[in-house]
Amino acid sequence: MTLKLIAEDFIQPDCIDIVLPLYQELVEKTRTEAGCIAYDLYHDHKQIGHFVFIEEWVDRSALERHVQSEHFQCLVPQIDQYQTQAGRFTYLHGFETLLSKKEDQ
Repeated sequence: MTLKLIAEDFIQPDCIDIVLPLYQELVEKTRTEAGCIAYDLYHDHKQIGHFVFIEEWVDRSALERHVQSEHFQCLVPQIDQYQTQAGRFTYLHGFETLLSKKEDQ
């Protein structure tokens, strides 16, 4: 069963130009990782500095390998120093998993 993740970053508006090349490298390298199905980054038009990653991984262990990857360990701390607040993470499974659990009962 795949895992979807929504990861939100909140970056100081005056530091976006510093962070963009870091995001670009993170996205490019992550998309080549084994187990990465999708890794897309969006910017909120209503809230400057609000960035949203929408990710899909083959499973939780693929996501964990991503978090331990060299590029993640190098780039994310550089990005995080420009945050205005801590990031938010939402882990998602399709609602079908709930239906199948209910059917198994």
